[in-house]
Amino acid sequence: MSMEDPFFVVKGEVQKAVNTAQGLFQRWTELLQDPSTATREEIDWTTNELRNNLRSIEWDLEDLDETINILSVPFGPNRQIHKFLSSCLKHVHWAFPFITD
Repeated sequence: MSMEDPFFVVKGEVQKAVNTAQGLFQRWTELLQDPSTATREEIDWTTNELRNNLRSIEWDLEDLDETINILSVPFGPNRQIHKFLSSCLKHVHWAFPFITD
């Protein structure tokens, strides 16, 4: 059994979800620009999938942000761990604007 850092596991999952959301967003934009190319069902499905995907990403990032903040308290004086957690937090905060706009 391998021990993987949970941050990198979640980061990978979020990255996959972001890639999926980008594809859904591209299709959703195409559908809105030329609605005659799709059925109402496809437009509704794409809209719902995109919305659900973005909510899921937002929740994952909020959970990760909360976990990082909790972990940073007991490791405050340890510079190496604090530096690592700060780096993780920077990645989380970097991703928020892409899913909340």
